[in-house]
Amino acid sequence: MSAQPVVAHSLSVEGGGASLAGTRCISCRTVYFPQVIACRNPVCEAKAVEPFGIKGSGTLHSFTIQRYRPPPLFEMDPWQPYALGLVDMDHGVRVMGMIDDVALDRIEIGMVLDLATRGIREVDDGPVITHVFVPVAGAGT
Repeated sequence: MSAQPVVAHSLSVEGGGASLAGTRCISCRTVYFPQVIACRNPVCEAKAVEPFGIKGSGTLHSFTIQRYRPPPLFEMDPWQPYALGLVDMDHGVRVMGMIDDVALDRIEIGMVLDLATRGIREVDDGPVITHVFVPVAGAGT
């Protein structure tokens, strides 16, 4: 049984690393997540996009602590309060995701986070995973 993303076709774990399924404008190189069908940059005239894997690290822009259960799609087992962050990825796109592997009271704006995956529950077909952000190894968190 293989892991399946909570949102189909949004996440890849090929080669051991997490990669979000985004798109990038062929002309102006603007990156989008989730995927779009055309470039939305108002100064770009080309509008054509191509698949683009978003991976690597980014800087925490903002976050909030969620102290209530998430919606059914993101149901976690076991459940506990969690942080949601907005991360400015190195590719120039801001991505929202859970922050993992750090105590809630140790999360700070500006910390560098890596894109990773986390299992949120088990189903008959195997684990359901989502993308998360974890502190960069050795960052002292």
